[in-house]
Amino acid sequence: MPRPPLRARNARAGNVRAGNVLSRLVRAALGRLGLRRSAPSFDPRWEPFLHRGFEHWRLLSPDELDRMRHLVALFFFGRRWEAARGMDLTDEVKVLISAQASMLLLGLELDEYADVTSVIVHRSTVRLHGARPTGGGTWSSGTQHLAGQAHHKGPVVLSWAAARSGALVPQRGMNVVYHEFAHRLDMLDGITDGTPPLESEEAVQRWRDVCTAAFDRVREGESILRGYAGTNPAEFFAVSTELFFNRPIDLRAHEPALYGELQAFYGQDPAARYPDAVPLIPPA
Repeated sequence: MPRPPLRARNARAGNVRAGNVLSRLVRAALGRLGLRRSAPSFDPRWEPFLHRGFEHWRLLSPDELDRMRHLVALFFFGRRWEAARGMDLTDEVKVLISAQASMLLLGLELDEYADVTSVIVHRSTVRLHGARPTGGGTWSSGTQHLAGQAHHKGPVVLSWAAARSGALVPQRGMNVVYHEFAHRLDMLDGITDGTPPLESEEAVQRWRDVCTAAFDRVREGESILRGYAGTNPAEFFAVSTELFFNRPIDLRAHEPALYGELQAFYGQDPAARYPDAVPLIPPA
């Protein structure tokens, strides 16, 4: 079955090659379930949370902020929120997580992560217990310590400590919310393989060629991407997404072809938000 493709909203953000409109499929599914609703409103009282707690908010244009306010309200009111292990789940926590998840949708013709059943927020490290596959036919039964986890057609689990840090200090290059919701975009076609829905087999092949070459550089220790990107193609896409939004000047300088593919897919050019910046790590 052909993959349902995603399309970027604004061709000016790059040479847009991501495919057709998923938003109408989401609306149709909600309608069949009797879940159509009027769009919720952005609460102006959230604005200070975003200005002081989300560095990227301050970089957006007026048009981008208008769309982001719409997306944040949809995410905030459209998800079931669950507090884990005594977490104080305030509006500020929910707004900052909503905004980071919405950044990935800003340039796409997709307004919601329709199959995210809930967002479960822990105060700090997420501890998972029980047997789990570790690859190669092996299993582990020890405690797993994570900053987040995305489940296919299920919840997204997040550490608030990691989510808050990622929102405030993007220059570190890490953002657990971007990472886990990149996985959710990857999962839209039912396959978690590091290739999100694209418009054509040609686009898919181009994506795979560029990403495979960059993935190999990670495995060889010759990449600006952190080593975790070499775990598998799905983690490569999620880690690349983090660096694309958090340190776009560095990614563009070191991996221009990869930057171009992500720019085309997301319909955004984050490097343009830093017109006078130079790479933190100059290319060799």
